[in-house]
Amino acid sequence: MKVGFIDYYLNEYHADHYPEWLREVTGEDIELYAWAESDPPFPGRLTTKEWCEIHSADELSSPEEVCEKADYIFVLAPDDPEKHFGYAKRVFPFGKPVFVDKTFATDAGDAMRIISLGERLGTPFFSSSSLRFAPEFAPFARKAEFVLACGGGDRFLIELIHPIEICACLMGRGAERILTNGDREHLSAMLEYSDGRRAAINFTLNCRGLDYSAVVCPGGGRQAEALHARQHFFKAMMKAVADFFADPSSVPVSHEDTLEGMRIRDGVIRSLGRPGEWTDL
Repeated sequence: MKVGFIDYYLNEYHADHYPEWLREVTGEDIELYAWAESDPPFPGRLTTKEWCEIHSADELSSPEEVCEKADYIFVLAPDDPEKHFGYAKRVFPFGKPVFVDKTFATDAGDAMRIISLGERLGTPFFSSSSLRFAPEFAPFARKAEFVLACGGGDRFLIELIHPIEICACLMGRGAERILTNGDREHLSAMLEYSDGRRAAINFTLNCRGLDYSAVVCPGGGRQAEALHARQHFFKAMMKAVADFFADPSSVPVSHEDTLEGMRIRDGVIRSLGRPGEWTDL
């Protein structure tokens, strides 16, 4: 299996673990080709050369060279979504299956530019937070009447997408407006949907012991559930990526679903300056 990594810098959590998880879920040997725009901008991290030596990857000189040699492409840079459109412009012309890491884009407008480029070139690709694939959430996907999605992390703009995508996975599409209270340390947001349903998203910065979870009310008098993402959701996502690479016509997360998450994220950020007021998405 010939796999290419395109990254801003390679010594980050996703690039460090994706090769291992991909081998585990496919049972295949991985020929890894990698390109990074720079060495990590943090002290103590591995250089691109050192990372490639540890992971038995061929360090190549450009994204184009990676795409020529690999059959399947990961556009990583999970903490630097502003890089994704530029990388997509170099990767998508090759027409090979691509996974674009979270956060997909800087905002919904940037997301549309990437999606339009892929559609124009006929390149199969998708993007997702790994939390969409948490096995605990799967039985309730698109079936919830109400959701309270919770999560956190140490960087608001980077980690915010996770509870949003939990909510979008369980509720489906159709969010129309948002009301937010709090700030980037303690955020509570209420979503209202076109069919009258509502959902809530809570985000807490730097809270130890807070896992990703959701309270799900299926409606129709059925039992509510408190769900915690404790199984290995990254491996579940990697299995979905591997299945997509094997059959690019079967996209596990549609572009419309990706845009829904980006629209909600935009709404959260925009409505922070208008606490307690409804903001259209």
